[in-house]
Formats: sequence, C-alpha cells, structure tokens
Amino acid sequence: MFKESFGATLVAVLMAALVAVAILVPGEGGNVQSLDPLSASNDSPLASDGGPFTALQKNEIRNTVREYLLENPQVVVEALESLQEQQQQSEGRRRQNAVTARADQLFRTRSDPSVGDPKASVTIVEFFDYQCPYCRRMAQQLAKLNAEDPDLRIVYKEYPVFGPASTLAARAAVGAMRQGKYEEFHLALMGIRGAPSERSIFRVAERIGLDAGRLRADMNSATPQRLFQRNRQLAQELGIRGTPAFVVGDQVIPGFIEIRRLRQLIAEERKRQQS
Repeated sequence: MFKESFGATLVAVLMAALVAVAILVPGEGGNVQSLDPLSASNDSPLASDGGPFTALQKNEIRNTVREYLLENPQVVVEALESLQEQQQQSEGRRRQNAVTARADQLFRTRSDPSVGDPKASVTIVEFFDYQCPYCRRMAQQLAKLNAEDPDLRIVYKEYPVFGPASTLAARAAVGAMRQGKYEEFHLALMGIRGAPSERSIFRVAERIGLDAGRLRADMNSATPQRLFQRNRQLAQELGIRGTPAFVVGDQVIPGFIEIRRLRQLIAEERKRQQS
C-alpha cells in the first residue's frame, strides 16, 4: 500500500508540474513562454507557436521537473504525507458512517454473545479469532474491564480468519451459548496452547461442565455459519481486515489496545454522550 501511495503521489506531483509548466506565462492564443522570462526567446526549447508541445519541449519539461524533484525531494515527502493524511481522514469518515448505518447489528443484536449489563452506557464490540495471539492477550484485558466496570457491555463478534482450527473453535463457542456458559468457555478456549483441536476443545468443555453431546449438536448446526457470514460482511463494511478490531462509540480501532487506552476510550465515549 505504501508503494502504491508513493507512486500515485509521484505521478500527481509530476502531472501538477507538467500542468504548471503548460500554463506558465501564457501568451496570446495559448502560447507558452520560457520558464525563465529573462531568458525567453524564439529559440527557447519551451517556446511554442500555439500548437501541442513538441518532443523537444516535452523532454525539456521532464528534465526540468526531474531536476527540481532531485533538488527538492521534500516536495514528494510532503505530498505523500498530505495524501496519507487525507486518505486516513476519508477512511475514518467512511468507517464512522458505516458504524452509524450498522449500529443495530453492532450493538443491539441478540445473536452475538455478550457480557455485562445490556443497558450499559458504553458497549465495546470486539472482532476476534481464537488463534490470534493479540486476541488472546486482549481476552484477559477485556475480562478485567468487565469485572471492574459495571456500566460496560462487551459484544464478541466471532470472526474466524485463521483457517479451519479457528472456525472449529468459534463453532464450539457459539454452541456453548445455548448452555449459558459462553464467557467461561471463551476464556478457556483462548488459553489453549497451539491450534485448537476437537480433542482440546472438548477437554475444555468437560472441565467447565458443558454437556458434550449437546455442544456437538449445537456447534454443528447452521447457526454458527450464519453468524460468521454476517460478521464477515459487517467487518468488510467497516473496513476491518484483521483481528483484533474494536468498535467503541462511532470509532473503529484495528489492532491490539492497551487496557489504559481502552479505559480512555470508554471515558471519552461517556463524555461524548453527555455533551
């Protein structure tokens, strides 16, 4: 992406320079005079009789632009930084609009597992995968936040993106919802070392007291797959491309977040609601 942005910016700079040269000191009929008025003459390679640029003129323009960029490389850097800032602002606005449009699916759906008071002032939505190492680190932080803040709700968006083992674990977690043990099972699955397997998953299920037969039936039903499909579509609309990713208020925050930053985001959202 960086290379593509850099190339696009460089092309934009070159095009802008070409246009600038083309309109410098226009004469009657659109004639183009020399870049340096003091040295302008009929013999100047940049002089024109009103027609299209000649091959010599085009070559002179290219050389002029090249020399300028070599002497002033900061122009390209500044243009690139400006473009990246504009892209980030545009992407932020697009994500905010998507959050507003999909608020019910994000914050108020009953099909996704959640913990905390349904009427809490702030809801954190997490998109995660059971094989994602950063998601495993986040699991304990979210559990800590849930324990310390009674006015917080956490919605878990099962988003298996690391292959069949992730999908297997996510199916089991969705199945555990039917037995009212999602949170305990979820944290236990996050503690599995290595890739989850059917054996390790059911060992965890037995340890926390899940009915294995019922779990197998629920995880193999059509419900988990429908949920995953909805979550994938929602993630795509929000511009989420990996895990973990969070939604707090109207903000989409990709990647791992330290607990102090989460507390700050929660406080900012409460303040925003009061204003």
